[in-house]
Amino acid sequence: MELTNWRQLSDRGPDLIPCLDFPGGRAAAGFADLDAGVPVEACFLHFQQAGPGPLTAAADRWASQLLATGRPVRAVLGFCAGTALATRLADAIAAASQPPLVLLFDAVPTTGDSLGGQFITALESNARHLTPGELTDAHSLSEQLAQDHPGDLPRIAAALASRYSTLMGAVATRLSVSDSLRRELTATFTAYLDYLLLASEGGFDMRTATPLFLTSAGYEPPVEGAQAIALDTGHDDLLRTPHVHELVADLLTGEHLW
Repeated sequence: MELTNWRQLSDRGPDLIPCLDFPGGRAAAGFADLDAGVPVEACFLHFQQAGPGPLTAAADRWASQLLATGRPVRAVLGFCAGTALATRLADAIAAASQPPLVLLFDAVPTTGDSLGGQFITALESNARHLTPGELTDAHSLSEQLAQDHPGDLPRIAAALASRYSTLMGAVATRLSVSDSLRRELTATFTAYLDYLLLASEGGFDMRTATPLFLTSAGYEPPVEGAQAIALDTGHDDLLRTPHVHELVADLLTGEHLW
């Protein structure tokens, strides 16, 4: 079976290590940085596309692709919102194979507030091309949606995607760039919202294993009593810090037990 949901980061050994994080670019380090710094004999795979939900069916689909290779899955890694997907993938793998190790980096749940926060963050790169009124209205919209519809994440995401498209249209007009750029920016942001909505169906409770939470400065596990290791590094550098690479290598090889 073709690994349509995965792209290979490296192939240094038979075991698979799927890593779940949104594939788009950002300032924070990603799993490519972790892979480059962790000298473990395994094949690191990065999540490539979510595909259709619901999450239970999606996780079964992702697991089937991995298991169809005939290669053992040593561990499942997740970052940020992707941690809520990693737990579900690991459970799906464990239903048909040996339970993998589960490492969750700066795990966070997806909420109405976090969707609004990502909307504002996405606008920041174009803030100099937006008017003060447009930025104020955008902040007000994100806050109002989270307040009025806290449990209706699809409704929040749809409204944010619509406003983002409108604002990117204004930016495209002011910069005299093609409408194709607006469509590309909007499509990328909408794909990110779809990814977050899928993650919102997940969680941090597991049927088959106990996940280990690895947290940077200022982050705490989203569940009480969790197995966790606090690391002396910032969020943006969590996956590129050498001492984190050493710890992850020891966890993956069994030299560090927790």
